[in-house]
Amino acid sequence: MVKILFSAVLLFALFGTVNDMIIKLITGYSYPNVHFLENKQSLTGLFILQYIGFALIYFVIYKNGLSLISFNKGIQRKKLPHVWSKYFIIFGAAFILLFYLVLLLT
Repeated sequence: MVKILFSAVLLFALFGTVNDMIIKLITGYSYPNVHFLENKQSLTGLFILQYIGFALIYFVIYKNGLSLISFNKGIQRKKLPHVWSKYFIIFGAAFILLFYLVLLLT
């Protein structure tokens, strides 16, 4: 449980920092100043969808890599099937990039 919490906090913080830098490059605003989201429900929804996309990618990273690292070597853990991993990563990346695309076009 500690491994899940630590890795999730670390990776989401890293993603949030990179995401904030990209948003600042596109709009000129940084996170505490979110004027680019005001009166735009679609951008707010896409902003949330972006983090859902990263959660899908984190799930693949955890299930296929981080869950296999443990002190208890006797437990057999299964990886996600290759097809599911591919689809989760594609949808996650699409959700992330969709926000940037809409932000560039508005």
